Order: sequence, then C-alpha cells, then structure tokens
Amino acid sequence: MSNSQYCIVIMAGGSGTRLWPLSRKTQPKQFQSFISDRSMIQETFDRVQPLVPKENIFVSTTYAYRSLVIDALPEIDPQNIIVEPETRNTAPAIALVSTLIRVRRPNAVIATIASDHAIENPEEFHETILAALETVTRERDKLVVIGINPTKPDTGLGYIKMGQEQSTCRNKRAFQVAAFKEKPDLDTAEAYLRSFEYLWNAGYFIFAPESFAEWLHVFSSELESSMTAIAEAERNGSLDEATLRSLYAATPAEPMDILIVEKLSPEKRLVIPSALKWSDVGNWDALYEFLREKSGTHSVVHGKHLDLGSSNLLVQGKPDRLIATIGLEDIVIVDTPDALLIAKRDHVATDIKKVIEQLKKDSPELL
Repeated sequence: MSNSQYCIVIMAGGSGTRLWPLSRKTQPKQFQSFISDRSMIQETFDRVQPLVPKENIFVSTTYAYRSLVIDALPEIDPQNIIVEPETRNTAPAIALVSTLIRVRRPNAVIATIASDHAIENPEEFHETILAALETVTRERDKLVVIGINPTKPDTGLGYIKMGQEQSTCRNKRAFQVAAFKEKPDLDTAEAYLRSFEYLWNAGYFIFAPESFAEWLHVFSSELESSMTAIAEAERNGSLDEATLRSLYAATPAEPMDILIVEKLSPEKRLVIPSALKWSDVGNWDALYEFLREKSGTHSVVHGKHLDLGSSNLLVQGKPDRLIATIGLEDIVIVDTPDALLIAKRDHVATDIKKVIEQLKKDSPELL
C-alpha cells in the first residue's frame, strides 16, 4: 500500500547534449523516444505511478520545458510542476522541490528520480524505492541514495563505496556511505568491479524535507536564506514568478552531491544496493550497450536500414530515409533533418563534448 506522504519528484530540467543531434535544447532527451514508443519522461512516469497516488507525483523542470511536460504528462496536475526560473544545477533545483513540498505536505518523504534513465526490471525499481522511502520514514534524519550492482568496469559513472551495514527494509540492506567516487579510469573501475564494496551511483536522493532544511542551515546559509524566503512567500500566497526569479537568482549554482551529500557524516547517508538493469543513457554508446543487452543482437537499429557485413552498430534513422552500411564495425550513426552524426562508439562519449563546444561557436542554431 502506498504511503500517502510519499512524494516522487521526476527531475526533468536537463538539456541532454551528449545525445546530440537527436537531443536538442528545444527537445532534450527526456522528451525523446529511445527505448519504446513512449518518451523517456513518459516511461519514468509509468514506472513511478504504482508507488504513490497520482497527486503525489511532481515534476521539476524549467520554464523552457514546462509546456513539453504538460504535453507529455497530461495526467499530472499543473500545480505539481515545479519550475526553476533558471538552470542553477541540482542543489538549488532539489532545494526548491523540497521547500515547496514541505509547505504543502509537512510530513512528506521525497524521492527525486531522473526523467531520462532506462530500466529493464521495474519490479526491482519499485522494491528499491519503496525500501528507501520506508527507511527515511523510520529515520527521518537520514539521506538515502540508490547504488546499482556494477556489471562492467564503467568509466563514465560515479561510484559509491559502501561502509557499515545499518538496517534492512523490505529485504533490502542499507549501508552507510563510506565515500563517493568520481568517474574512475579503467584500472580503477576494474578494481571497483572486483570489490563487493563499490556500486554505481544512480543519482537518486530520498530524504525528509525538514532534514534537508537542516542540512542547508549547516552547509549553505546562502541557499537556506533563499529557500526560507521562498517558503514564506508560498505560505502567504505571494510567490509569483517575479518573486521566485529574484530569490532563486541568489542561490549558489552547485551540484547537490558537492554542496550537501558529500559533506554529510557517513552515518547520516545510506545506500541501498539494487540489482537494477539500468542505464543513465548518458551517451550514444551507453544507449547502444543497454539496447544490445535488451535485444540480444549485435547491432541496434531504428529506422530504415540496409547492411552488408557490418557489426556492433547503433543506427538511429528515420522511417522515410534509408541508411545503407557496408563493412562497418563499432559505429554510431544518428540521422536528423539538419545534422548527421557518424562516430566510433568508443570515441563518442568523450568527444561529443568537443563537437558541442565547436557548435556553440560556429552553429548554435544546431544545438
């Protein structure tokens, strides 16, 4: 049974440039369809819907994407779309979510969930998130994150080092977080894979909003000051767009991990390991790996494609234009009306950033 105080927040403000040229500023990856005929934000909504009442599902986004959220998710009350006046990284975005939900639902427990992840086993997702929500319900001063059992030495993901076991809930064990590790080199990633202590960091945060307010008080008086004023304006009905924009502009543009999570003592932050079949779909190679494992084929194709003797391709085409390939290996091809990307799979994750930087100078209209 869903606890009426559980709130799920789908985080949907990112621009997803690493999946260019399909993902653009005007239509980023959470509003694109990669895995099914549903967009990624719609798949995320479908995934979280069994966990909480519909009125307890929120979306965090920006003004640029608010109308896209409304079009994609007509089931969500527009009042539950929390809009950042400007993009200032994840700490202010999650602080705004926590602050406004606390005013409306004083006893809430919040889980922030990415809008652009792919998950093959939703039942495991449900059990893991419910275990996290129940853990915070029991111990409201804790922050819980989700760690995914690594299946390969991935250098594109952050890792969590598990510490002492803390508790068990719904047959899920929760451990203290000994440390957060940034994206490692290959040798380090291989060492992490051999060790039982390291998990991939899914980037989900589960917490009680009153505890979040305390963490702001300890770690960021600047962010606390803005959020206190926003909460007061929300309570007295004066939080219009201009007020929110003014107060939000004073917040530090910092990631949640660096501003708060990494500063918490190990006993205050817990990780629940999960056997999610998961991908953050962070780049074209990550999407290829996820879809290849899902389909069991060596090449992954969307659109019209004719091939002779190629292997390990990702072809993202269109139904009305044929892409023919001959004798290629480990190549990504993404065809759009105004841009075509052809890249080696093992280069695309790192070098797409250089393409984006060049486009900012030469052809910003293509971003």
